[in-house]
Amino acid sequence: MLKEITYKDKLIETFAAFDRFCREHDIKYYAAYGTLIGAVRHKGLIPWDDDVDVYMLRKDYEKFCSFKGKIDDHYDVMDINDENYWLLSLAKFVDTDTTLWEFKDLPLVLGVYVDVFPLDETDDNTNLDLQNEYCKYSEYVIKGMMQKKFPTKDFIHQAIRFRINRSYNIIHEHFYYKKNLDKFMSKYKEVLEEAKSRKGKYLVSYEGQSGLANIMDKEWFADTVDMPFENITIKAPVGYDVILRRIYGDYMQLPPEEQRVSCHSHYYLNLNKRLTIEEIKVLKQNGE
Repeated sequence: MLKEITYKDKLIETFAAFDRFCREHDIKYYAAYGTLIGAVRHKGLIPWDDDVDVYMLRKDYEKFCSFKGKIDDHYDVMDINDENYWLLSLAKFVDTDTTLWEFKDLPLVLGVYVDVFPLDETDDNTNLDLQNEYCKYSEYVIKGMMQKKFPTKDFIHQAIRFRINRSYNIIHEHFYYKKNLDKFMSKYKEVLEEAKSRKGKYLVSYEGQSGLANIMDKEWFADTVDMPFENITIKAPVGYDVILRRIYGDYMQLPPEEQRVSCHSHYYLNLNKRLTIEEIKVLKQNGE
């Protein structure tokens, strides 16, 4: 009897394909965030985790993104150039033989994926002005992209409960961000180009999940070390210990049991084939 393929199996398979692709094309990456903790502490995925994160220096990130549509029939790059993609400067290496729709209200078909976070140089260890600008306009763009349907139910609910101010805010936000989306996108790209042009002895991930204050020394990424990860070997930054301690403190200490849960959504998942949004909606309507 054949073993049923699990999400974890596909995730490791996708990570292995990503690693092979990067080695083949001389693209340097570094395990990041929970993936790096998993490599050091568990020699694989954190048992309750269900994603893979990596860093890339900006030059490697742009080289990686240049392979969009050119990898093979089973994998591809997804980024801001894909319709409804709302993660802006964060790209993904995606298994295109699988289907993953994460959030019901965000109609975007992914597949099992590896998240790729670009690292940009900065000339100081605070960088707050640029960080605040980037954060502000990326938030505005995301809000604008999400305002594709008028939130009628939400408005009616608030109006019935006489929450006039809240109703006004809903309407204002909807039209304001949607109307100004192009302007916000233009400003976001302008700030991003400024971030990419900076030089210095520090690195920062503006899309980083650990917060913009975690600015790291370039020396921590001067080289990579191989680490076992499940049944494969992956790349980690040579300064992995100081990086993890900077972000998480005592990362070798397990979190409380109630915090050992996945924080990712899988509204629809199919590990065997690729489906469109329309096909998924039909399956959902039929209770499948």
